[in-house]
Parts: sequence; C-alpha cells; structure tokens
Amino acid sequence: MKLSVFLIAAMFALTLLTACGKPTAPESASSDNYGTTHEGKAPEGRNELPGK
Repeated sequence: MKLSVFLIAAMFALTLLTACGKPTAPESASSDNYGTTHEGKAPEGRNELPGK
C-alpha cells in the first residue's frame, strides 16, 4: 500500500515537472511589432491601444 502511494505521488510529480518545466515563450521574442495584429497591421476598433 505504501509503495503504491509513493509510486503514484512520484508519477504525479514527474507529470507536473514535464507539464510546467519551462516557459513556452519564443526564444526570439522582441517588442518591435508590439501593438500590431498577427498580420502586421495596426489594430482597429476595440483592439486599439489606449492613447491613440
């Protein structure tokens, strides 16, 4: 019984480590195109940046 609880806890810990181990942000992230759509266009309507 104790061995099975230990194995289940170890599997759960390994699952968390693999799922949450590293960030998913791209390595080449830059702010050059901040405020544009995925097509590189300026946002319109409710998606516009404040102050414009």
